[in-house]
Amino acid sequence: MPQRSSWRVVALLAPLLLTACATPSSSPDSLRRLDPAASALLDAARRSGPLSLDDIVRKSREGVGAAALIDEIRRTATHHALTPAEAQRLRDQGVAQAVLDELAAAQERWARDEATAAKVRRDTAQAAAEDRARAEEERRRRTYYGPTYSPYYDPFWPHGYPSGRFGYGGFGWGGYYRR
Repeated sequence: MPQRSSWRVVALLAPLLLTACATPSSSPDSLRRLDPAASALLDAARRSGPLSLDDIVRKSREGVGAAALIDEIRRTATHHALTPAEAQRLRDQGVAQAVLDELAAAQERWARDEATAAKVRRDTAQAAAEDRARAEEERRRRTYYGPTYSPYYDPFWPHGYPSGRFGYGGFGWGGYYRR
């Protein structure tokens, strides 16, 4: 009888608990949202993508200040590996030295981030390969020798090999040959 009453209690409480889990913990009004201006800036940065060198030259010629251009380079994650000849060409076309320095710094940050990501990928792949090798060795060990494999072999055991699948049944002295 006590078992039957415990099932009844569980059956009565389960819908109540499930209803409590499905109820949102906060009202939708309490969510903080971005103002439309900030959302528009984020969407514009997402849509535009990185600036090309021609865009940087065009904006410099249009009179966009170096600080605003540097801010846009950072916001759009623009990076270019500039050769000295390209840097001189941009300087001749009116791009400020601070903008060129920011482009070089952005390229260094990107290269450092890529090197770190490559190292993490390499270390992760190496750890996964080691885990697979360990698992394969364990699987092979368990499959070949059986789950009761014992590396200890007593030649005076009366039934041959005491554990694993190489044991001899019955009485007498057993032998063991291991490849």
